[in-house]
Parts: sequence; C-alpha cells; structure tokens
Amino acid sequence: MSAFAGNLWLAVLLGWAAWGVLSLGLSAPWSIVVGLAVGAVCAFGLRETLALRGVVAVLGPIGVVIPLLALRQMAGVWGVPVQPFGTPELLVFLVAYLVFLAAAMGALPAEIYRLGYAPLWVAGIVLAICAYGLWQGSVFLPALAVLAQILWAMGWGSSNYFDHILHVGLIPAVLIVLVVRLFSHFTG
Repeated sequence: MSAFAGNLWLAVLLGWAAWGVLSLGLSAPWSIVVGLAVGAVCAFGLRETLALRGVVAVLGPIGVVIPLLALRQMAGVWGVPVQPFGTPELLVFLVAYLVFLAAAMGALPAEIYRLGYAPLWVAGIVLAICAYGLWQGSVFLPALAVLAQILWAMGWGSSNYFDHILHVGLIPAVLIVLVVRLFSHFTG
C-alpha cells in the first residue's frame, strides 16, 4: 500500500482507539475529533517508532475493512444513520470466513484464496457484494467492495483482493457482537 494510504488507515485505527478512551471523559463530538487528531499525529509523526511498527506488524495487512468499520462506528455516534448488521448476516459471515480461512491454510481441499488474484473472479465478487449491499439498502458493503477493488487494481497493498476486504480481527469482533446480542436477548 502506498505510504500515505497506509498511514491514513493507521491514523483512523489509532484515532478510533483514542476516541474509545477519550469518550470516557469527553462528549462524542470532541472525543472523536481529538481521537482522530491524536491518531493522525501518531501515524504521520511517530510512524517509525518501535511501538507503532509493532501495531502495524500485528494488524498487517490492515486492508480497508477495519478502518472503514471504525469510521462507520464514529459516524454513527455523530448521528449519521448506520444500518446495523443483522444476526443472521453475522452468523453466515462468521461461518463462511472460518471456512475461507481453513481452506486458505490448507485444512480444506479448496483454494478459495487464489481467486483473489484473478481479475474476473474479483470483478464477480465485487458485483456480488455490491448487489447484496444494495439489496439490503446498505451503502457500507458496496463502498467497501469498490474501494478495495480500486486499491487492489492500483497495486496498493496486497496483490490479493481478499486481503483488502477481510481481516482475521473480524472473527473476535463478530463473536463479541453475537455474544452481546445473545446476552441482551436473555436479559431483556
């Protein structure tokens, strides 16, 4: 990924984390603005420090999905209408992604990951994601698919499309959302 785009994604992630901490004492608009400012200063000014190199190594490849999810959450706090992902959608995503990861690691006799190198397959995947997002009335999924395809086509970051739209960090995030929904269902 270009240095600027990589620093921008890192700034969003660090800003999102700073916002989470700052929101304990500041109101939503100020905690988001200050959090993003802190993220930008750290990502663009302190990028070569050992700590930030470690963050990048742990999260890499960052791709597009995690920063866009962070921006989506911050926009929702600012009052932008955000359509939540449904529980069935999250369950299907979780199972499909676990199967994808198992196949990518050789535990299943399928090579799904290699489809992310093929332009025609990527175009089909992008169209399918866009169609599903539009059918659901969601802007997020088509935006994710198209932005990832642009970065993939420009050669910014991984040469595999799946590295742009997926991240292994989504598994614990989805599991946490599902557990919280389960407990809130039983606790009323």
